[in-house]
Amino acid sequence: MEIVFEKRQDSCFRESMRLSKRLQESVESVVPDTDEDIGRIAAVQSGVLLKSKDLNGRGVLITGEARAWVLCISESRERLTSLRVVKPFSAEFEIPELTGEELTQISLCVMATDARMLNPRKLSVTFDLAAELGVFTAESVIVETAPPQESCMGLHVCCAQEELTLPSAVCEKSFVLNGQYPFPAGKPKPERLIGERTELRTEGCQLIGSKAVVKGKAVIETACLADDGEAPVRLSFEEPFSQILDIGCESMDLCSVQPQLTGAYYDLADSISGEKVLDAELHILLQFVGRSRVSIRSVADAYSNLMPLAAETETQLFESAEEQRTVRISAADSIELTEDCADLLCVFPSLSRCSLENGRLSAAVSFDMLCRSESGEMTALRRTLNPEGDCGSGELRLLNAALTEAELRPAGKNLEARVTLEAQLLCTKTAEIVSISTVTLDEEQAFDSGSLPTLTMVRREGESLWELAKRYHSSVEAIEACAAADAPGGMLLIPKSV
Repeated sequence: MEIVFEKRQDSCFRESMRLSKRLQESVESVVPDTDEDIGRIAAVQSGVLLKSKDLNGRGVLITGEARAWVLCISESRERLTSLRVVKPFSAEFEIPELTGEELTQISLCVMATDARMLNPRKLSVTFDLAAELGVFTAESVIVETAPPQESCMGLHVCCAQEELTLPSAVCEKSFVLNGQYPFPAGKPKPERLIGERTELRTEGCQLIGSKAVVKGKAVIETACLADDGEAPVRLSFEEPFSQILDIGCESMDLCSVQPQLTGAYYDLADSISGEKVLDAELHILLQFVGRSRVSIRSVADAYSNLMPLAAETETQLFESAEEQRTVRISAADSIELTEDCADLLCVFPSLSRCSLENGRLSAAVSFDMLCRSESGEMTALRRTLNPEGDCGSGELRLLNAALTEAELRPAGKNLEARVTLEAQLLCTKTAEIVSISTVTLDEEQAFDSGSLPTLTMVRREGESLWELAKRYHSSVEAIEACAAADAPGGMLLIPKSV
């Protein structure tokens, strides 16, 4: 006799794969005819834009744009100039088994940027980029397995239950952020933009009905020159944003949001009052994954007191999110100023690397320093700090990282440097749920119940009631009903039961 167990299914998303790719892109740039020859590279600011992502018959094709501002000291060592370098790129993740119904999320970041002088009129810039692809598939999962309501006499089942947190919503939204930012009074009047970089940070997510409200801010860092070409002025502006995403479900226990710049436009403009302002237009893609707690109830074991039983099982594998962690790592050091740096004019900090390996987070933070020597000439220095720290146990994934502190303070002939990095991590676990789906009873080999003892006394030595009931043709309920008749010395009475 074959008994097929009943199943209840629910819909969710499965992250079917996560792939990483490293790209190296190079581009050459020529100094404009209106600028002086360059004598030295002082600083590099870089960023990356995601322009498109397309599913095709071979996999996922992404296109992007790497950008860099290269600040240079003129050959005379008296003035500054800058070059804006743009390098389009594309990368393909080969996944032939895609059906076209999947949802994808892309994370792009600049791991390092190297600028070199080829000659006084020409530069070469190399970008080291990291791309990560997540592929999500909508599917139905078995959340409960149980014997049919009219199952045969003598059949007993043992159920197991596990709480998992699985993706319940995957979506994205594009929007445009516009802002006009006045430069503070008392600063040199900016005439030329020589550097810009925007970092997107999410600060919270709230579920209202079936909609998620995501809040965050864009941190815009700029560097400008006045007409005299003296030391650049670095300024930072913040623009908050709040976006509503229709996620299609009304429960959420964890969520992760990966914002990605898809376009960025900056310009110096004159306000109505005649003051200089920064016009910024940012195109942003919010990539959202919401996770909900799901209770998986499965039949872990089964037996019959009337006849032998053969069971068929099926296995489901899940990646469950346990928690989302915020980890901070810091580093501090004393930087000795060389003799050719009498005056520190400007500092450009940048996060050039961040990685997570074996539960340890490490990063590289570079300081590009523009100095003036005793003789009045401009010069440049670069120093790097390497913060690192433990992130705790578990299977960890790095979601995003941001530089929250990067400062240099004069201390005599040295500079006291300190950096702090804040990273968002997702802690996961892999759960394997094995459930009995079908049992087959061998009626021809039925047990001779008359030959079995009506009552058996055994010494319980670490075995569960389920194991004892299965061995002695009883049931957990029948053993518990006889518990009051327990004999001393750890003995247990087990009655025969159907």
